[in-house]
Amino acid sequence: MAYYSIVMVTTAVVIPTFNRRSTLLLALSRVFEFLPPDHLVVVVDSGSSDGTANAVKEDFPQAHLLQGNSSMWWAAAINRGIEKARELGCSYVLTYNDDNVATSGLFTNLIRAVENAPHAIVAATCCYLDKPHLVFFAGRMRAQGTDRLYYLDHDTSLTAFGKGLRTVDMLHGMCTLFPMAVFDKVGLFNEKGFPQVFADDDLLMRANRAGFSLQVALDAVVLNDRTKTGNNPYDHRLGPSGIIQLLVSRKSTFQIAARTKFLWRYRRNFYFFCKTWLFDYLRLFTIIVTRWLLPVKAFHWLGIQWGQRLQRR
Repeated sequence: MAYYSIVMVTTAVVIPTFNRRSTLLLALSRVFEFLPPDHLVVVVDSGSSDGTANAVKEDFPQAHLLQGNSSMWWAAAINRGIEKARELGCSYVLTYNDDNVATSGLFTNLIRAVENAPHAIVAATCCYLDKPHLVFFAGRMRAQGTDRLYYLDHDTSLTAFGKGLRTVDMLHGMCTLFPMAVFDKVGLFNEKGFPQVFADDDLLMRANRAGFSLQVALDAVVLNDRTKTGNNPYDHRLGPSGIIQLLVSRKSTFQIAARTKFLWRYRRNFYFFCKTWLFDYLRLFTIIVTRWLLPVKAFHWLGIQWGQRLQRR
């Protein structure tokens, strides 16, 4: 007689995607290489025209594929995945970018972290895909004197990190584990107010105010292909058209409409709002000019020095 064990699924890995077939397939291959048996994968395709849906069906039939349309930006796609996870009885949702590459221990270390901190939202430590021992995200903290959030240990060697959890002021949505209780209490991502950028920050702020702590699991590591990331002034020398896109594109964290709305919604007071807004765009101007004037190594060295200065305060 054959005996079969039934594994209770607890966690849904929700991956939104749009017209990035090869990028998604790489992400899925590494996800399923390390996925624990009590996890499932939900892919939300926002109407891709490059054969993404058929490729997922053919290569990864075990994934739950949800198909939408091109009007679904990041927040709407993630919300569809959360609703599916709730329908399937999951207790946790891991928001996961399609340009991520999983490492061994990523999923088990994230689950271990939330078991140790049950009323927390826990993000992975993020390293560069082409420089896997170099950290670009390990949490953000609020700067003194403004409402600006700065990155901790940016471009620090992963070997300098220990294990355990780090409490921070802000995470991201790139590879972050949410208890379903978060969405039950504060609702889903605000797909109308913040369809793309700041959607994750907005929900994390609401959750933090509702009593959920924000943590980074230092030993849960994910790699990310930064060349696939939306508009940013750090990796490229921008010309006039690039600068305009930086200020108006939904894919840019410096989009004036989204950044202004977010800063106003979570301001400490009017003075801090004005100070932070002006500082952010003066900093952007400085980054654009410095990126043109300095070699890339010198530019990144200055960024590291500035980040370390902020952490020492």
